[in-house]
Parts: sequence; C-alpha cells; structure tokens
Amino acid sequence: MSVRSTIADDTRAEWRRLSRVTGVSGLVGTVLLLGPISAASGQEPGFTGDAAAVRTFFASVAGTGHEIGRALVTVGLVAVLWFSTGLSLLLARAEGTPPWRSAIAGMSAVPFVTVTLNGLWQAASFRAGSLDDSTALLAFDTGNVAFANVWVAMGSFAGCAGWVVLRSGFAPRWAGWLAVLAGAGLVVCRFVWVSSAWFFPYALFWLLVIAVSMRLLRSARPPGRAQPTQPSPEEEEVR
Repeated sequence: MSVRSTIADDTRAEWRRLSRVTGVSGLVGTVLLLGPISAASGQEPGFTGDAAAVRTFFASVAGTGHEIGRALVTVGLVAVLWFSTGLSLLLARAEGTPPWRSAIAGMSAVPFVTVTLNGLWQAASFRAGSLDDSTALLAFDTGNVAFANVWVAMGSFAGCAGWVVLRSGFAPRWAGWLAVLAGAGLVVCRFVWVSSAWFFPYALFWLLVIAVSMRLLRSARPPGRAQPTQPSPEEEEVR
C-alpha cells in the first residue's frame, strides 16, 4: 500500500470518526438539555407571570435534585457546542470552497450556548428564599429575554445548515427545507416573543438535531466532498 493510499484511508477514518462524535454529541446534548428543563418547567409561569408566581417558581426548582439537573444542562450545552462544531466541519466538506455558510452556522451556535450558560435563573433559585419581588422579576425577565434573543442565533444556525443541505445533498432535501423553515420561524418569533408561537419552530429545531445525529451515526461512510468547480475564463487568465 502506498503512502498516499494510507493517508487517504486515515483521512476517511477521521471523517467517519467525526461523524460519529457529532452524532453522539447531538443526541447527548438534546437529552441532557431538554430533559432536566422539561422536568423543572411544570410550575414555570408564562413570560408575563406576576411576582408571586415567579417567586413560587424559583422556590420550586431549588434543592439538590435541581442542582444536579442544572449541572446536566451545562454538560448538555457543551455537548451541543461539540455537535455544532462537528456539523459545521462536515457541512464545510460538503459545501466546498469557500465554506462560508457552514462557517456562519458553526459560529451562530456559540451565542446560543454562551447566553444559555449565563446561570441567572440558577442563581435566583439558589437564593430563592431571600428574593424580593423586584429581584425575582428582574432575574426572570432577563432570563426570558436572553432566551428569546438566542432564537435568532438558533435560526441562523438552522437556516445556514439547511441552505448547505439544499445545495450539496449532504442530507435529504426535506431536512434542508425543514431546517430553513425552523430557522425562519425562530427569527420571526423573536418579534412576538411573549406569545407561545415560539414552541413550534423550537421543537422542530431539536427534532432536526435528533434526526441529523441519528443519520450521522447510521452512516457507514463520510459525507461526500463537494466537486471542484471549473475555473472561470478570468481565473484562467490570472493563472
């Protein structure tokens, strides 16, 4: 076996390994992020809840069990960052040069993770017994506004990823269209953030993460590389 063949085999193996790591990270991140949040959201008031309801909510999510859940959410957010980074690299390989859509997708996931890691609600629940009405409302509203703001970043991630899928065939076209739809829906919902309309594109986003992760785990071969384009007459003249 030649050195070139050995290098090619090693490269293909690394792309397959990246696909598997990305798939596992997506599934782990989704479960750890959404599981504890869903379990703790039973008493959560709406975005316009009053001070009494907010204080009751923060008191209901205090304690050791919820602290463990919040630690799991933190691990889940970092796993989502692993997923978004790995997926942006895989999309870049399929997109070709310059891979600007996949790069924007990868960078768009960063504010989602960093803003969600701010820990404001966790701090409020940790001191739930000493919260007054104004402090409780400030913590609650700031957390909700931050949550609404990250929808735009999530929408950018989903929209750019879907764009690459539609252009490259990285995944089925329906997945690309659903990603674009989820991304557009999340951005639009930011303008009406106090309504409950956000739930539908938000749920679709995570369903797509699960579907893409499972596809990456099932795939026995690395994603295809974009075919090089023919140089234009102007480029040929420069050469």
